[in-house]
Amino acid sequence: MKHIIIGTAGHIDHGKTTLIRALTGRNTDRLKEEQDRGITIELGFTWFDLESGLRCGIIDVPGHEKFIQQMVSGVVGMDMVLLVVAADEGIMPQTREHLDILELLGIEKCILVLTKCDTVEPEWVDMMEEDIRKELKDTILENAPVVRVSSVTGEGIEALKKEIEKMVSSLPERDTKGIPRLPIDRVFSLQGFGTIITGTLISGTLHKGDALEIYPEGLKARIRNIQVHEQDSEIAEAGQRVALNLTGVKKEELHKGSVISLENSMENSTLMDGKVTMLPDTKRSLKNRERLHFLSGTKEVLCRAVLLDKEEIAPGEEGLCEFILEEEMVFKRGDRFILRFYSPVETIGGGTVLEPNARKKKRFSDNAIQELLSKDKGSLEDVLETLLREELETLYTIPSLAKRISHSKEEIEPAMENLIREERVFPVLVQKERYFLHKENAYILGTEMEHVLEAFYKKHPYRIGIPKAEMREKLLKNSKQNLFDACIPFISGVRLEGEYLLLNDRTDFKDEAYQKIEKNIVDALSEAGFMLPRVEELDRKKAKEEDFLDILQNLVVEEQLVKVGEDPELLILKENLDKVEDYLKSYFSENEVLGIATLKDWFGTSRKCAKALIQYFDKVKMTKRVAGEAERVAGPELRTLYKKDKGE
Repeated sequence: MKHIIIGTAGHIDHGKTTLIRALTGRNTDRLKEEQDRGITIELGFTWFDLESGLRCGIIDVPGHEKFIQQMVSGVVGMDMVLLVVAADEGIMPQTREHLDILELLGIEKCILVLTKCDTVEPEWVDMMEEDIRKELKDTILENAPVVRVSSVTGEGIEALKKEIEKMVSSLPERDTKGIPRLPIDRVFSLQGFGTIITGTLISGTLHKGDALEIYPEGLKARIRNIQVHEQDSEIAEAGQRVALNLTGVKKEELHKGSVISLENSMENSTLMDGKVTMLPDTKRSLKNRERLHFLSGTKEVLCRAVLLDKEEIAPGEEGLCEFILEEEMVFKRGDRFILRFYSPVETIGGGTVLEPNARKKKRFSDNAIQELLSKDKGSLEDVLETLLREELETLYTIPSLAKRISHSKEEIEPAMENLIREERVFPVLVQKERYFLHKENAYILGTEMEHVLEAFYKKHPYRIGIPKAEMREKLLKNSKQNLFDACIPFISGVRLEGEYLLLNDRTDFKDEAYQKIEKNIVDALSEAGFMLPRVEELDRKKAKEEDFLDILQNLVVEEQLVKVGEDPELLILKENLDKVEDYLKSYFSENEVLGIATLKDWFGTSRKCAKALIQYFDKVKMTKRVAGEAERVAGPELRTLYKKDKGE
């Protein structure tokens, strides 16, 4: 169902509030000061129904220059605007500033409403309309429909409603599938109800009972009740004016400008990248590191603008900026913002959010500029691909991507599937969670790993590879080891063998000297049989200690020999260890308990060696210790094997 929010804009005392009263029968000036002074200070909200039955929310914004921040807050979530110009005065300074703000915020659907037509002659109104048309040339209102009204006599009110109905029919429906975002524009409490906030739900859907988070404060709350147009409702959808009765938070903890969304769905930011458009008629240029008033949603903060692609942005020009915010905010790509000069405070431009949670960039960097341009013009797929390509030291999941760019998982998943199908991104599965590795990053990682390994081999010519944990620490230190391991199949040129990472073509390093040392080690262990030696007991036969230990470790990696026991570690050939395993399988098929002495006697070894062997099989769960150290029963691996043998 379509939900419509209409706003007003225009100079102070041009009749915005009176017009709304004529349309709706309600007065939006709720403060005593507003009623006494006859000006709007706070945002006012009400509604009216069109002939089609569609209910339209309407927002009354202040027209005084001191309340521009309130005006910008009111524009958030508007679908269309009534620009109000009094027929007896014409366009005034705040009319022009409001019009600039509407353009900067991307409001395209507008109706020009000439008010107070009962106070002047018809000929005057004709002349005024002609003058206004000239002034509005090359603006969003250049071809806007014009309606003449008198809020006092009611003249033109029905014609205005018909014009609104016509414009409403061409408006698209709001995004109800994205994450819900509701910028707070008012906080108060009512006895018996507690904390209440109001705002325009600009995307998504909220349900009674939903668990929420308030950003940037990080407060948790739950929806006790929802009201839309002063009527209780089970849900609220994008495009509706909403009042939420919240539990879990106090009125004093909440502030205008904060954003309500689902828990853990957004990420606070003090660094944001955006595209800036300067007003053509501003007298100021935007210079690097200029301090500005930054308005987005219903919040205003101070910031510094770091210019990324220009030395300064002149009136009417566009440029890319990195904004260093003095307070945390939350954004979504495509959000609009307004920039006002620090002092004197005046609107100089605005723009669009390109990267909500930016990383610091170097000025005039071609790569940084191209990345931002792709985020400006590109699709969601392009944005996701750029984000994945930017991150070399960590990998994103769908939830972490969704939080980073303030999208829902449902929005991101189809785009990611396209990237995977086109092989621009590889899905890396770890414990049922998918991480995403960009194809270019896989190539870069492969190249870097090859360089690291080549340098490693120069220093250690006889080592088969580098410990994988050491490589992870060098290249992907922000990722867990199991994630690093899962990435290796997508990286060309390298492979994992046990705990070691090596080059695929690591086969030509076993020269004559290597083979001689290797043979000496294997012969020594073959001769030792089941009387297992320690590493230090093996005869080096004049080999360098480092070479000897490297080759011995390679034999472990290649599974020709195995280290068993705990303290000390003892060595056994894999073929001999297999004989012990076969014996255990046969023994436990007929016996319940094995003593170390039995194993010792069968293999003609020492108690120390028999104990080391049985500790190894404890570790791989073929045996399980009982009655102290001396006895074992079949462990889970053997029991599973027996079940399979019996066909269970």
